[in-house]
Amino acid sequence: MSKKENLLVETIDETRRLMLKSMLAAGVTTSAAIGMSSVFPLRALAQNGVPTGSIVFGNAEPPTSNYWDPAAGFGLVDEQVASLLYDSLLAFDENGGTTPAIATEWEMTDDKTVAMTIRTDVKFHDGTPLTAQDIKATIDRLGLGELAQSMVATPGITVNILADDKIEVTAPQVFAPMMNALAYIKILPKANIDNPDNFKDAANGSGPYKFESYEGNSVALVANTEYWGGAPKTETVTFRYIEDAQARISALLSGQVDILTRVSPEDLARVEGNDDFYVTDVSPPAQIIAIYQHNGPLGNPKLREALAHAIDREGIAKNIMKGLNKVGFSSLPTNAPFYEEQKRKFDYNPEKARALVAEAFPDGVTLRMSTSTLVPNQIQIDQIIAASLEAIGITVEVERLEVGAFRSSYNTYDINLNTLVTFDVDPDFILGLYSGAAGEGIFHFNDPEYLKLLAASRSATPENRQAAINAAAGYLWDNQVTFYLSDEFWYFIVNKKIKNYRRAPILGEILIPEAEVSA
Repeated sequence: MSKKENLLVETIDETRRLMLKSMLAAGVTTSAAIGMSSVFPLRALAQNGVPTGSIVFGNAEPPTSNYWDPAAGFGLVDEQVASLLYDSLLAFDENGGTTPAIATEWEMTDDKTVAMTIRTDVKFHDGTPLTAQDIKATIDRLGLGELAQSMVATPGITVNILADDKIEVTAPQVFAPMMNALAYIKILPKANIDNPDNFKDAANGSGPYKFESYEGNSVALVANTEYWGGAPKTETVTFRYIEDAQARISALLSGQVDILTRVSPEDLARVEGNDDFYVTDVSPPAQIIAIYQHNGPLGNPKLREALAHAIDREGIAKNIMKGLNKVGFSSLPTNAPFYEEQKRKFDYNPEKARALVAEAFPDGVTLRMSTSTLVPNQIQIDQIIAASLEAIGITVEVERLEVGAFRSSYNTYDINLNTLVTFDVDPDFILGLYSGAAGEGIFHFNDPEYLKLLAASRSATPENRQAAINAAAGYLWDNQVTFYLSDEFWYFIVNKKIKNYRRAPILGEILIPEAEVSA
């Protein structure tokens, strides 16, 4: 066995030992912990330490912006990029479970505090060491509640530094999804947090890939051969924005892109029986919704109820989405943990919808709606929605926008189709979107009654968390705070030259470092 192979075996054994200790500290039984440690997804090192080949993704959207602060991003591409450029204290495995990353050991010392041992050999891409000060600056900033992604953390969360390799993460009250949050939060350099203009130039993370460029419609990353977890197998990864659906599938079939994301039934039909491609169906909990702005006519609950009865959700799922997506009865996707079907069904009933509109707005009402190609089959779905609303007495003004413009202006329209996704697997991510800066920015929504229910779900103990989450999710559903169309199960089409491509049930591409390109 070579010296390098010996070192790899020692690293594997040590990582499994640390993970076993961490799980035992968290209360996992010895037999279960040993079983889990045996399937821990270790980084696969590049052959001879030299990454080769390239993988190009074809996406229906661009980054939210070229401001490379992951705490300010919300889109698929933002998270694809961030998941490869940055590390987190914990990581997700391919089943959505949490595993070691920057933190090698952890223990809940009480119901509000987790003590962690952190690696001291991690470096940012510019060569500076990642320290406990960077971790503290990252998490403390989210605890202030002023950022787009602050809802992933409970207000007031902070880090206490005990030693160079010891920290405590402390919440002011019980925060049930703490471990999922710590597996999601990207650790940033304190220097960038102190000087946010740094984020305009490039992303300086500590992850398996480095930022290379953002030119035209493509974000390019290059392998970090000095990565503490081992060099990725693939040298470059590119996320390419192609707005037109036909152009995207053509790019895949012609070999210009290797992986097509969030594809439509029509795309799947184009590769059916074609041995040059395979399909993955590992999806984060995701739901297609129509976002409502609550500072206009849709602040009226009767109008929102009217829309719920006016649109044939089952018909859209069957005829447009060809049965790929499931219609649920909650403000959470059906594949989200703690999903529970709500009692009210808001059945398709145009007559009832028409009566509600007349009651709420006897002089008539107009809704401004934007449409784009962000969601699969979005233009077709939007046409059906607009026609359904016109049929119950609502005037709809529709404006078609390029995806980038759509993403940056959606909250200036009364209604538009979009997708809500749990970035960290836990349903709290979606529930938290309706609070704080996110709730105001996305929905113009600030409901004190809902905030109480959200707080209760976050501070719930394991035995009562199901009921608490259901109460918060049920409030959103009963009040139809948004229009919940259906799940969105994510299908990706992959060129067979990409070997060992796997996805975890999250937004990003954390398993890409293990994928390789065949000759």
